[in-house]
Amino acid sequence: MTRRLTEQQIRDLIQDLEFQPLKITVEKQELEASEQAGNGASGDLLLNIAWKNNAEKFIAEVLGQATPKQIETKILRLEKFTSAINSKSAARKRFNPLVVAPYLSEKMLNRLAEAEISGIDLSGNGVVIVPDKLFIYRTGEKNKFLSSAPIKNIFRGTSSLAGRVFFAKPEYENVSEVLEEITKRGGRTTFSTVSKVLKALEEELIINKGEKISLLDAKKLLDLLLKNYRRPDVRRNLSVKCADYNLALKQMSENADRKKILSAWDYPGRYAALVQGVAESKFYTESIDGLLDGVDFTETSRFPDLTLLETIDPTIYFDRRKDKEFYLLSPLQTFLQLSTGGKREQDAANSMIKKLLEGKF
Repeated sequence: MTRRLTEQQIRDLIQDLEFQPLKITVEKQELEASEQAGNGASGDLLLNIAWKNNAEKFIAEVLGQATPKQIETKILRLEKFTSAINSKSAARKRFNPLVVAPYLSEKMLNRLAEAEISGIDLSGNGVVIVPDKLFIYRTGEKNKFLSSAPIKNIFRGTSSLAGRVFFAKPEYENVSEVLEEITKRGGRTTFSTVSKVLKALEEELIINKGEKISLLDAKKLLDLLLKNYRRPDVRRNLSVKCADYNLALKQMSENADRKKILSAWDYPGRYAALVQGVAESKFYTESIDGLLDGVDFTETSRFPDLTLLETIDPTIYFDRRKDKEFYLLSPLQTFLQLSTGGKREQDAANSMIKKLLEGKF
């Protein structure tokens, strides 16, 4: 059973950590740099790591949960700390920097290795570096511990609106302005949810929260939205052939306006380099019956004019774009849906990436 660990629990578990062929022992909890260098900094642990007939001292910092931002912070802290200690102990044993966490991803291990800082986790992954003496790299073990992220998945569902909105506008004065923009574009969420999502995005180095809140890494955000994307939950669908196609579209538009029915046309050709075979006559709506009120149609599965899908998924209607009489799916939602389709749809999605990243939709 997975569980969330405190930093003290992590310290305790390190004493039983196995990382063959290394033997890891804890020599001291809370190492004060002032003992060595007089600068008042501190490390969480002093470890002895032995292999064959060799042994090295490591100053370790403990992370309750590793995020890209925290990894960067620990790299700077450990570089400063070990440099201060080693400058005062040139004639004695050198100290090597190390990060300990419940789980370290392959990307995090690579970043640590690039900085020549060791990192081991309680899930069985790690990189241990002693310049000119030792390099051990191990990854592939799954995370055995619960994430302590404030929201289960910030890249899916209503929570994702706080990230999606940066593709519509990449910079904001504060959290309230982000919430206002989400609301203006048809999203419904709370200040608390937006604040938590922004904090998580900052930890992932996707946004920066300085004087303003701004998008740092659009590509990473787009990749994570796509990786976590799930098609909307459709509670009903209906394929129809209309007696008069253009008249049917006009009536549907009037119904949506008059009855305040949310709807969005899935029309990839508005944004993408459309390839033959990608359907254009698909409508999402919160009420099929309301949208088709007064429309002369026949239900059919053979060569329909229109396919209607009934859903209340908030991501479908967020940031809809008005095009003449109809609202279209947002460019981002269109991209996500095309990307999870067949090869033709994926080719169309690829043609959208540059403009999405540059904020030109």
